[in-house]
Formats: sequence, structure tokens, C-alpha cells
Amino acid sequence: MNNHKVYRVGLVGFRGRGRGLASFWNTVPNAKLVALADDVKEHCDEAKVLYPGLQTFNSHKEMLDNADIDILTVGTRPKYRPPIVKDGAETESVKAIYVEKPIANSLDQATKMIEQCKKTNTLFTIGNQRRWCPAWTKVRNSIKEGLIGRPTNGYAFWSTARVGSNGTHFFDAINFVLDSTPVEAIAKLDNKVDLTKMDDSPLTQGIKEDPGGLGIVTYDNDVRISYEFMPDTTNDYTFIFCGTKGRIEFNNDFSYLEYRARDEDSRSFRGNSKMTTRNFEVPETTDEIMVSNGYKEMINCIETGKESSSSGEIGRQALELIVAFHLSSEAGTKPINLPLPKSANNKTLNIT
Repeated sequence: MNNHKVYRVGLVGFRGRGRGLASFWNTVPNAKLVALADDVKEHCDEAKVLYPGLQTFNSHKEMLDNADIDILTVGTRPKYRPPIVKDGAETESVKAIYVEKPIANSLDQATKMIEQCKKTNTLFTIGNQRRWCPAWTKVRNSIKEGLIGRPTNGYAFWSTARVGSNGTHFFDAINFVLDSTPVEAIAKLDNKVDLTKMDDSPLTQGIKEDPGGLGIVTYDNDVRISYEFMPDTTNDYTFIFCGTKGRIEFNNDFSYLEYRARDEDSRSFRGNSKMTTRNFEVPETTDEIMVSNGYKEMINCIETGKESSSSGEIGRQALELIVAFHLSSEAGTKPINLPLPKSANNKTLNIT
């Protein structure tokens, strides 16, 4: 490892998520945010106050041509990402690209981005931050070690709907926890905005393009997960994983967690000892911890040649399940097998 190298980081997009991605670079000692591209002058002016010495540019291409960056961070909306990744991969100084999820709006776009980075040997990382979360990692490892016995089924709930913008987080997180991949999806989506049931906001209006819904996914290890993210739901995000020995339930920030289990594995509910509540503690988790861990892993991959634990292929897999939910709903909740056929690759969503 080159202990003296300080990686020069450039960011595209200084709006909602982009602001967070910028601030998290402050936690990485061997990297520095040196350049920003945003087509709104006020955003650039604000960023220069927050990050003294920051170079700002009106376009990503101008930044790539002039800032001599090592790492490109992309915090724009999905529809803007493909050309930014293409130009970044073709820039000689760029060694790695970090793209916020979802990877793109279509599987074709995702595949091209992956291929472009492979062609130039540019590390391509998708911001599935729960893969770098100490708490989610402990749940994953504990399930693999038999915490709940053989995993059988589970439940995932989130509010504010948006199968694309929110689903990309949790579809990947559950792929990660189960260490498995989806093989079938059944879904019913709902893009109705009923202001008698919900407050009006840009997020609410976004449901018209990126709907809520219900779904069931079967994984290649035979686990079934039920998903609920209807537009009118308002409770805390909740995740439940059940098995033949126990169950674990927690919310998004792990401020609530319950683990219940019996001593022996079971194949039948009747005639077996009841589950009791047991101790299960997880490390602290924040968005900053997760993303900064991802940044540090990316730098380690640059220096060692290791593969990213959240590669472009992993990002594409989450997008594929989002597409499958749309296809199932459009076909009247028809079960959709995964991987999807090539005919689905050009289906373009409008994920905000």
C-alpha cells in the first residue's frame, strides 16, 4: 500500500445525495475532494465555501479534462450517469469510479457502463452502502453461522414507496444478507398519489414515475421475502428474517432490534420449544460510517487489485429485480423468472 499517496477526488452533482457524498470524503485520510462539476453556479459557490480550495466546473467533461483526478464520484440522478461514467472511464488519470445507486435506468445502460470500465481497467463501485455497514454485516454473518437455523422466509417494509429509488437500497441489502440471488419475482405496483392519505411533496409526486407496491421474491437458496412499500405507508423501515431455529427483526438504523430463538433447530412448529428473546448486539451504524467504509475499500482495491464488494455487476443485479417488479405488475402479477431475458434489457425506467 502506498501510505503517502493522497487520492484526488472529483464529484459530479452537488445536490441532495451529492452533498452527502462530498462530506463523507472528509473521513478518508488518504483522499481529498479537489474538484466539483455542477451546472448550477449557486451550488458551486456554496461548495467552495464549504471546501476551501475546491476547483469547480460547469460540466463533468471540463472537470475530467482539467482537474487530474484519481477517483470520480457520481452523485447525479440515474439518467445522467451513463455518459459521465463513459467519459470517466476514458480519462487516463481516473483509477476508480463510485456511482450512487441505482446504477442506471435500464439494464442496457448498466451493461455498457460495466463494459466501459472493464475496457479501461477502471474500478467500478456502486454505492450499496449496506454492504459496508458493520451492523448489516453482523446480521449476514450470524445468519450464515446458524443464528436462525436454515433461513426460510422474511419481510421487508419501507415507506415513501419508489420501487426504484428505495428498492435499489433494500433489494441489494437482502441479496447481501442472504448471500443469494433472486430467481423469481411477483409484484403489483401502485403509482397513485392520493393527497387525502399523504402529504404533498416532491417525493410524493415522484411516486407517479417510481411507484410503490407489493411483491414476493424467491431466492436461489429457496428463501422467500415479502416486500411492502405502498404509497400510503408511513411507519419505520422494517426487516425480518426467519428460519427453522429463530427470527431477527430490526429497523433501518438498528435503534430497534429483536432476536428470538429456540435452542434446537426444528422442522415443525408443534411440539417444539417456544422461541425466547435473546441478546444480539450490533455495532454503531450511520450513513457516514457506511459510505466512508466503501470509499476506503475502493482505495484498497485500487492499491491491491482486489475486486469491489459492490461492483457494477452487483448494482446491475439490484436493477434487474426492479425491472422484474415492473414486468410482473404490467403482466397482471405474473411470476417473472430471473435472470431476465435479453428482451428486458432495453426497458427504460424513470428512477428519480
